[in-house]
Amino acid sequence: MNSEHLIKRSRWASLIATVVGVACLIGGLAMLAAASHGIKAVVDTPQAMSTMSTMTPGILLLGVGVLILTMAGMIYMAVSLKIQSMSDDHWQYEQLRGALETHRQLLEGIRDSAALSDSAKQIAYRHKDRDALRHAIREDIDKNDYDGAYWLAAEMERRFGNRQEAAQFREMVETARKGFIAREVHEALEHFDQLLKKFDWPAAVREMEQLTRTFTGHADVQRLPERIQAAKENHKRALLKEWKDAVTKEDVDRSVELLKQLDQYLTPGEGEGFKEIARDVFKKQLQQLGVQFALQCNDKNWGEAIRIGEQITDQFPNTRIAAEVREVMPSLREKFNQPVGAI
Repeated sequence: MNSEHLIKRSRWASLIATVVGVACLIGGLAMLAAASHGIKAVVDTPQAMSTMSTMTPGILLLGVGVLILTMAGMIYMAVSLKIQSMSDDHWQYEQLRGALETHRQLLEGIRDSAALSDSAKQIAYRHKDRDALRHAIREDIDKNDYDGAYWLAAEMERRFGNRQEAAQFREMVETARKGFIAREVHEALEHFDQLLKKFDWPAAVREMEQLTRTFTGHADVQRLPERIQAAKENHKRALLKEWKDAVTKEDVDRSVELLKQLDQYLTPGEGEGFKEIARDVFKKQLQQLGVQFALQCNDKNWGEAIRIGEQITDQFPNTRIAAEVREVMPSLREKFNQPVGAI
């Protein structure tokens, strides 16, 4: 006997018990009503006690009806709980069966894939592999890995025979590579130009060597030595012009400063041509320093006199003025170190 048949029989038993219980209640109530009517008719008579005893069957029948209804209610509750439990068990069973069916289909797919031969697999996955290669080529281009992209394009031609598509990818890779190099060279040349504007020739040479190694054969990079040389020549001409202007204006300090800067650009032949002018400039500077030294000593400005004296002895050590300054320097230092007002 299965559970569904048992539940059906339990429902019928509960229904019959309910009907019987209700009938007992009705019968018991009827008997009680009749007995109660009889008691009222014989009240205060000797027959009253015997008439009251007739209520006992009605009470018993009423109690039996209540008991039967209680049992019917308990049976109904038990059946309801059983139905709910069976419903839950059935839902779990359906879920488990669905999961098992899904796993069965997955295992069948794996079994079918494993059963394919290598040639069949190559045919079955041909489109997927080709799409994966296309994606990989574009990914390498985005990462600026152009060698890897070239190799993948060759693989596409070798494995799938797509010569036209492989050629298109090679063209795409070459275009991207040229664009990348153009951007890199442009940024590097901007930095190189800044070094030229600062006249930082050693840094410019190092940058040129680095670019030559990185972008071998690039036309703009190959012209960098010429650009450095041209920048040096332009700077030298500018310094010469400014120096000649300073000499004409007899701006000795500026002339000397510019002459020191020019020293690294002038060839021995050019330097020989400017030797007389330079000698005259240094002579004037020495004269100015001598005058300034004398004035500072006369004003008893010992600290400034010592500074100018050291400049004379450092820059013009073999001159007569330098020899004279050396003789008085100990005296100047002694005066400088004396307390104020002691002289």
